[in-house]
Amino acid sequence: MSRDDVQDRSEQRKHDRAESVERIMEDVERDLGEQEYPVRNEELAEQYADQPLDMPNETESLGSVFDRMSQRDEYDTPEEVREALYGELSGRTEGKSEANEERNLDEIAEDVEETESL
Repeated sequence: MSRDDVQDRSEQRKHDRAESVERIMEDVERDLGEQEYPVRNEELAEQYADQPLDMPNETESLGSVFDRMSQRDEYDTPEEVREALYGELSGRTEGKSEANEERNLDEIAEDVEETESL
């Protein structure tokens, strides 16, 4: 396999992941407006427990993502939930204590930047 093939496959994976994040965010945003606020992480985790993530190489549910969100216990607006979820899915964090050591943040940031430029 040539270097160009490897780069092409890498770029395709980045693009696929960015598209997946966008689809998940669109699906969740439709529901956020109907949610009663304030809402707790536990409530969101329960609500989305059976909804699988449609992301390459991910095996957890969307409920698991809400369950591990530790930025705060309660959200007052749909925007706060959206921002926290996006940060969790994209790997953007507010501090090192929230970072997932297993994530390649540079790769995810590139995916997000590509998506934002579309």
